[in-house]
Amino acid sequence: MSNINFGIDLGTTNSAIARYENGKITLYKNPVGFKDTLPSVVSFRKGRIQIGDKARELMLTQSDNVFASFKRKMGSDSTFTVPDWENPLTPVDLSSMVLKELVNFTQPEQPKAAVITIPASFDTIQTNATKKAGYLAGFDEVVLLQEPIAACLAYSNSQSLDLTEVQHWLVYDFGGGTFDVALVRIDHRELKVLDHKGNNFLGGVDLDNLLVEKIICPKIEQATGQTQLWRRMLSGEEADCKKLYFELLFKAEEAKKELSIKTQTAIELDIPFWDAFLDIDLSRVELESVLRDKFEESYQLTEGLLADNAMPFSAINRIILVGGTTYIPYIREQLGLRSGIPVDTHVDPTTAVVIGAAYYAGAKPMERKEVTAAPSTTPQNEPAVEIVFEPHSKDAEELIAVLIQSPFQGFYRLTRADGGFDTGVLRASSKITEFVPLLEKATNQFTLYLLDEHQNIVYQNTSIAITNGLYNIMGQPLPNDICLEVDEEAGKTFMERIFKKNDILPLKKTVYKTTSKNILKNSDEKLIINIVEGNAGGMIGSNLSIGYIEITGKNLPMDLIKGMDIELHFKISESRDLSVSVYIGALDLEINEVFNPHQRHVALDKVALEINAVIQEIEAEMNDSEDEENFTYLAQLKRIKDHLIVLHQEALEGAFDQSTDRKYQLDEMKRLTIQAYDDLVRHKHVLLEIEEYHRTREALESYLEVATPKQKEEFEKIIRNEKEVLQSNNKYMIRQKTKALDDLYDSIYMKQDQRFYNAFYYYRFLDENEYTDTHKFMKLVALGETAIERENIPELKAICYQLWDLLRVKPKSRDEWENFDGDLGLK
Repeated sequence: MSNINFGIDLGTTNSAIARYENGKITLYKNPVGFKDTLPSVVSFRKGRIQIGDKARELMLTQSDNVFASFKRKMGSDSTFTVPDWENPLTPVDLSSMVLKELVNFTQPEQPKAAVITIPASFDTIQTNATKKAGYLAGFDEVVLLQEPIAACLAYSNSQSLDLTEVQHWLVYDFGGGTFDVALVRIDHRELKVLDHKGNNFLGGVDLDNLLVEKIICPKIEQATGQTQLWRRMLSGEEADCKKLYFELLFKAEEAKKELSIKTQTAIELDIPFWDAFLDIDLSRVELESVLRDKFEESYQLTEGLLADNAMPFSAINRIILVGGTTYIPYIREQLGLRSGIPVDTHVDPTTAVVIGAAYYAGAKPMERKEVTAAPSTTPQNEPAVEIVFEPHSKDAEELIAVLIQSPFQGFYRLTRADGGFDTGVLRASSKITEFVPLLEKATNQFTLYLLDEHQNIVYQNTSIAITNGLYNIMGQPLPNDICLEVDEEAGKTFMERIFKKNDILPLKKTVYKTTSKNILKNSDEKLIINIVEGNAGGMIGSNLSIGYIEITGKNLPMDLIKGMDIELHFKISESRDLSVSVYIGALDLEINEVFNPHQRHVALDKVALEINAVIQEIEAEMNDSEDEENFTYLAQLKRIKDHLIVLHQEALEGAFDQSTDRKYQLDEMKRLTIQAYDDLVRHKHVLLEIEEYHRTREALESYLEVATPKQKEEFEKIIRNEKEVLQSNNKYMIRQKTKALDDLYDSIYMKQDQRFYNAFYYYRFLDENEYTDTHKFMKLVALGETAIERENIPELKAICYQLWDLLRVKPKSRDEWENFDGDLGLK
């Protein structure tokens, strides 16, 4: 089995492909201009498809047939209409064409597997869309790698690091279409991504659009007398204006690049339909004026990442720059100035990701084995063998241990692929150990042979690979929490976390639930299993559904009764395929699903409705808080509300925009803003839940001295992970812990005499009109007072039950309050 070896950076504006071989990286050159990258642009002209530089040049003359920045729409339902093309094309289709063109650079080699990079903030749907593009491009196997990880591998492996202590790096990845910032821990042996934040709609493309809208358009309007040029260009209603938009976008990108090395530049425009020829001057100061807000967005995400991890800038050793946008001097200067951290530019920001992808691919074995004919000397029943070794090593030699688990008499031989090491033929035992020498900065490939008494090969393994002196990451972190939506009470649900953000993929877990309502056979009632991705403890609406199973009465062999047990098994692969297995033992019913959704719909009217709903919720929260003197909290709520009002207005007006990906930006900004509100409000509510938890625990501890040993053991079990739960920032987890303490309190209290004293005085001071027989009520009260004076508990108990019987409206017990019918049918 060989390693994948090929790494691909599938970028918004530029893409690249590289190969790992014997510790070295080969960047395949684009034949046009012999550059390291290929523009991620596709054009269609006279039945001919062009990809890369030639396609990009056509943006100036035939923009209707040219498509770029489609990575920003990965995972969406957006389509592109091509003249003389049978069906509309999707972002996945166009991305697959770019991937095919990159593969052509590797001729005569034809890689059948590749590591393809994705932004760390890509959700599951965007991830699956990227994977699908890889398969459409002809790859048999696609492994996805998060871009910050790739960048770290490039930096750590291309430099001679001599680390004697742990360091922390910040990967600041400002690409053409997306922004990610990642916190990385590295020592002399291991590299690990601790956490990340990002925005999938913040990149160099946004700066190009701002330069056109805020600087270039006003200058054209001033020179030509035209009005509302920006709006007219985006509406697509005027063919000339639409064509002009793409020309300006092309020239704005070129101007942005020039202004990264010069302080002044100019663009020439020939606009025949207005009889105008313009020479427009642009300055670096003007560019900086429009990019400040976008830089602030990126910096706030950076500060938020460090705050989430309780880490000051002073704890960071270096900032690693990734992405073409980081060439802009203003961004580099502001990063260094504000953070006080050295900004590392040792590796080209435009190729760091593809180089890191190749390093990762060089240590990643293919899962799909090549089918080869077995040697005629190989018997049908080969020995059962387990091989143990460290796949990454900083040492000059490494141990390989071979455990032969079935009876075997014969010999073994261990060789290194380059011929530099060979044990020769040695007598085998049930356990074989060999220290093998390693070539520096290379992947050392070894082959193990087992031979019978006649020295015929009976077993051969070529997949033993040990990489020396190079960093790698064994497993990638999960970008977001994965949760199960469950019923909390009638009409309300919450998200129970199944997998935690930054858990290392692949993952699997089994959880046990019960049904919260009856579902009769052949009825339309439903049991809903909804798996969502996002922030556990947050609002359901601010998260993304990635797996949905609906079981109706028509699917059931018999009635599903409330309280039945449900067993749920969850698995997530390294490339984020979600497998869910549902088993209902009482019905002997099993359902298995694999979810890899790769498309979602974004409608601006729905975005506007969702924003408006949260605005109303914020207003209610502010009204409830008016009596409080927490002015800082109210000011934060108002800022979020004001931002949502602006987004709401933009969503209502956004229907005219037929040219940009603004609707996806608005959807992303809506999600991030609602999360900010969610975090703010949740913090307040979490504090209230923590206070309630401590009150409940204090009340329970006062009863522990009369508790049974089993009850005391239950108390210790409940509080065992108390610190973790209270620090989780998840009000639902804390509430469940409080409920467990409350239930234990009740079980102890119900066995105490004191509860009858409390019950009697509760009934004693209710209004007489609450009872059906006032005379009998007064008589029972007198008898109760006498029983208390005599401390006659059996008599007092009987009186309490009689008082309860006299009540016109019986108070519900805790069990009755909690015995609700859930909407989902799962709790």
